Amino acid sequence: MHHIFVKKDCIDLDKKLIVIDSADDFENYNHLVNSLRVKKNEEVLCSAVPFISTYDYKTKVSDIDKTKILLIIEEELNENELPVKINLYQGLAKSDKMEYIIEKAVELGVSSIIPLTTTNAVVKLDKDDKKYKNKLDRYNKISKSAAEQSKRHIIPEVCEPVTIKETIENIKDDYNIVFYENAKNIDYTRKAINEIKNVGANSERSINLFIGPEGGFTDDEIEMMTNVGFKVLTLGSRILRTETAALTALSIFMYEFER
Repeated sequence: MHHIFVKKDCIDLDKKLIVIDSADDFENYNHLVNSLRVKKNEEVLCSAVPFISTYDYKTKVSDIDKTKILLIIEEELNENELPVKINLYQGLAKSDKMEYIIEKAVELGVSSIIPLTTTNAVVKLDKDDKKYKNKLDRYNKISKSAAEQSKRHIIPEVCEPVTIKETIENIKDDYNIVFYENAKNIDYTRKAINEIKNVGANSERSINLFIGPEGGFTDDEIEMMTNVGFKVLTLGSRILRTETAALTALSIFMYEFER
């Protein structure tokens, strides 16, 4: 079943109808008609942006013409998000790796992705650079595509890059976890994850996962984070690439919190 995100204004719950008008939502109209080539009576899964309920909508194509598509809502489906918000603070990686991390992180259930500017990051995103907005737009398009493919209820936002200092100054009292290649105590890691699992799903607190770039975090950056209470955990005795570390960490929490 194809999956799309539609503007909440397109949804009429009283009439059990979703209207995709090419004048208001050409992207979805074009995608359904010209890319997916949907036919009458074909099923389409719709999620609202921004969401208007905890449901997705299983629909059937009622009519297609040159300007709009009519979708009849057949069933409201419970959304399939994790019961806890997980934010990935990812050290900026080279373009292809960063795009891969974004795509797979969305599939694994991440709530948002915040590129992290660090000392050892090979990539720098300069907000004054003309390419900056284009790159951020591309990151968010990748997130949207991955959310559609994996039938997410939301489109996780790829936010503007921040420094560790900015993060520490603005972050809430959440579960802040740093995965660090020089951390060795696997028992401490298991204990910390179990503690979060036991209370996390019933808490308003988010889980923030911090992953270093290709060159890893510096000792000063680790000290800066531990000084404000971040937990420094290990992913095992082997050194993982930044993209492997990010997806391994998210997989652990997806497994622990999956409904």
